[in-house]
Amino acid sequence: MKKITIALLIVMVALFAISCASAPAPAKVVEPKKSNLPDFVMNPPLATDAIYGVGYAKQSSMALSIKVAETNARADIASQIQTTIQEAITSYAQEAGVDDNTQLISFVETITRQITDQTLSGASPKSRVPMDDGGVWVLMVYGKEALIESFNEVAEEFERNEDAAFAEFKASQAIDKLDYQLANNPTVSKPVE
Repeated sequence: MKKITIALLIVMVALFAISCASAPAPAKVVEPKKSNLPDFVMNPPLATDAIYGVGYAKQSSMALSIKVAETNARADIASQIQTTIQEAITSYAQEAGVDDNTQLISFVETITRQITDQTLSGASPKSRVPMDDGGVWVLMVYGKEALIESFNEVAEEFERNEDAAFAEFKASQAIDKLDYQLANNPTVSKPVE
């Protein structure tokens, strides 16, 4: 009887252990990581009267970090105004061998280059947020007034350049006329008698 009781006790302990082990573990809820980034990094402001640019830098000093972050934010604004995208794709495939013993060599390369060339006059920092890692995020704004003023400056420069080109063209025509007259109507002087 003692052996049966011990056997029964071992079976019950084993069944209890199996029932505990087979119970599904509660599902772990994974919460998204909270970020200490400023809101404008992930969701830059949108406006009809301004363009916003975001920049980040982590340099050896806070002053240098701010300068570089502002430069990066200006580059972000410039790329929103005009960007030239160049892309090259190279695809190469070679198969060699005899019968069922062939090998394929395949190569694909893609290169994309983004070029931005803008003059920004009047972009100003709206917000600077220092980070725990020593870097700084900067939000720059380029207002509609500054954009219009910049456009007007470029238009005036274009007009001046066009006027200068026209003046050079007219001077060239005058020199050509003088050369023609000298070549076709030489002056002949007679000695005084």
